[in-house]
Amino acid sequence: MLSETTTAVAPATLLEIRDGRLLLQLPERQAWASLALAFPYSPEIGDVLLAIGDEDVYVIGVLAGRGKTLLKTQGELELAADHITIRAEQGVKIKGVNVEIEADKLEFAARAVFERFVDAYRWAKGVVQNSAARVRTLVTGAYTVQAETIVEQAEKDVKIDGRHIHLG
Repeated sequence: MLSETTTAVAPATLLEIRDGRLLLQLPERQAWASLALAFPYSPEIGDVLLAIGDEDVYVIGVLAGRGKTLLKTQGELELAADHITIRAEQGVKIKGVNVEIEADKLEFAARAVFERFVDAYRWAKGVVQNSAARVRTLVTGAYTVQAETIVEQAEKDVKIDGRHIHLG
């Protein structure tokens, strides 16, 4: 004769974390549980988790959480897909000793761009073109422009202000 068994599945609020175990407030009782998620999540007090079990209770989901998900692996990690989107409401930060980006085309769209470098070098095989309403360059030391030919053109005035102007 077959007997039917059921296992309770319910939302639970995390009350305490001790020695890797989680004290949960289930609908009708409190119980200690083990984390059994398929992703690397560190729960925080107050998280609403999905718990399963009667005597042995396991957390199998996160319904409303504030904890941290840390994907950490030994060796190399590669993400591959046709398209990848990274979205964050408050910011994205990339840190590394060396960061390389390779693309056939690289586009940035932002309201403002701030760049800070000790030194900056750019190489372009073709054209470098800047389009702006105004351009301002501030240099504390020497400013050098070297080219085969220089063409400066203005629709109105051209001003050169310096203690000495050397031509030729």
